[in-house]
Amino acid sequence: MSAQVQPMPAQDAYRLWARWYDETPNPLLSLEQRALAPLLASATGCDVVDIGCGTGRWLTKLAAIKVQSLTGVDFSQEMLERATKKVNSTTQLIQADCLNTTLATASSDWLLASFLLSYVGDIEGFARELSRIARPGAMVLVSDVHPATRGYGWKRTFHCGEQEIEIQTHRYQISDLHREMEVAGFESMFLTELAFGEEEKEIFIAAGRPDLFMRVKALPVLMVAGYCRSMG
Repeated sequence: MSAQVQPMPAQDAYRLWARWYDETPNPLLSLEQRALAPLLASATGCDVVDIGCGTGRWLTKLAAIKVQSLTGVDFSQEMLERATKKVNSTTQLIQADCLNTTLATASSDWLLASFLLSYVGDIEGFARELSRIARPGAMVLVSDVHPATRGYGWKRTFHCGEQEIEIQTHRYQISDLHREMEVAGFESMFLTELAFGEEEKEIFIAAGRPDLFMRVKALPVLMVAGYCRSMG
């Protein structure tokens, strides 16, 4: 009987995945794109931080809407190396853990954390660091794979050659995020829980998994939460 393979820590996993990350069709990225794109206009003229920026997927879109300044933070040097090839010269890239960044206190008025929360074992510390960085009135958007997907048997995986690798994630509930953000001085503005649409159906079909789409099409798979830093 073979030993069970343990999930790989996220930093090690993204070191391997960075090379192929942008080339892999992903229905969750497609759904998030549709959900977040209309919200980017509120960042115009702001000092913007993308925490967990990865290969710069959102940095390039944010740069196009004339923000005041733009900073991407990620713990993976390999992902940041990919981002360097995409972003313009005025975008600052910083390698740091999201719980302990080198960003100045009260330096941002618009923050994004995209597909990051599942890898954070300390939501209290995450919320506290966002609070330190954010100015009064700052907007924070948090998107992630919906916690309910664990109940569907989903795991965070990717392929490295012929090998499928599972990424280590941490369990949490949306209520945990709300609670810690409130304690850290944020007000909840909205919560959106989204299912796949026809756009994502095409990705499932191309991958030879229309059956999987039919099983989950009515279920929440993505959550997007918006918060505002209190003025007090």
